[in-house]
Amino acid sequence: MSLDSPPTSSDNPEENAPAWGSLPVEQYILQNWNADSPQPVAEQRDALVKAFINEDVIGPEYQSITHVPTQQEINTILKPWRPQKIRAIAAKHLSISWPDFKNEGFCVLRTWYQGGEEADAKLDEWFGYDELKGLSEVEIEETLLDRDREGGNKMKMKPKNRWWMVLDDKDMFDVEDENNDDDWLDVYKILPELAAPSVHRGFNVIDALDNLRLDGTPYPRKSEPSEEAYEDAVLEVASGGLRYPLVILDQEAFETGQIYLVWRDAKGKVVKDIRDDIAGLPYLQHDIHRVCAYEIEWWTEACFGKQYDIHGKKGKMMRKLLPLVKEAAKQTMAHNAAMYGW
Repeated sequence: MSLDSPPTSSDNPEENAPAWGSLPVEQYILQNWNADSPQPVAEQRDALVKAFINEDVIGPEYQSITHVPTQQEINTILKPWRPQKIRAIAAKHLSISWPDFKNEGFCVLRTWYQGGEEADAKLDEWFGYDELKGLSEVEIEETLLDRDREGGNKMKMKPKNRWWMVLDDKDMFDVEDENNDDDWLDVYKILPELAAPSVHRGFNVIDALDNLRLDGTPYPRKSEPSEEAYEDAVLEVASGGLRYPLVILDQEAFETGQIYLVWRDAKGKVVKDIRDDIAGLPYLQHDIHRVCAYEIEWWTEACFGKQYDIHGKKGKMMRKLLPLVKEAAKQTMAHNAAMYGW
């Protein structure tokens, strides 16, 4: 299966899961597998999944079934790792540029499952599914259009996309650990496509230059941008233009209504995060395609991820990327000066 080929949708996604070995991470695992390694299968697989996420580019050799898995490889390496349902979800996340994803605006990850039916009902209410039960497809579309016209008062997430956009499976995603604030990251082990859905994960310096705003012009002209402008450009580009934040529903979210919202880079690292009232989520969904991304209130008020921190000793990723953008800006200004005789 090519990444350009959309996975088949169905009321039963497990029946339409992609062929074994067709997902890029599966090819990466199979092609880099060391059958002679003394490591247990699960440990070697986890290490390869982590390496896959951290690759800057996933080459074409991993984007098709270059290595046809044997039945033994399927049974010992791939099948014990994740069920067909998760593989079908993974295939959808590889299509992050699809209109469905763009229209919804974000993905939801539920990590807490101890609240029983009350918590289930709360989730349905939060995302507006409770009012859609029993409606026909046409009635659902009309209701969602009405919600859109209301300007953000209610969520408009389509039920037909729920199976892959709302990650809600106790067996797979119950990773809550009261002693670990980063427990949700464990989901990457089972669904690396959530961390890194694109085959190109490198930082785009050209986009960063375009984000440098100086007197209304997109590129630095006669004077160098401020340090803050450089930092903002790095943050915005690293987070994919501030689109598609991940909404995490953990224990605190269900008990207090304060959800955890995370903007991430192309390898799943936290760029910015914030905890805020679930009541604001419909407005975010409404604004995310209508307001300049860097002006979204939740983004401006969010905290910096450790690797993208700009205070004191800057975070590892900020220290790495900032000089690249500054050097590119310097070269651009020199080019402009030579071309326009400044």
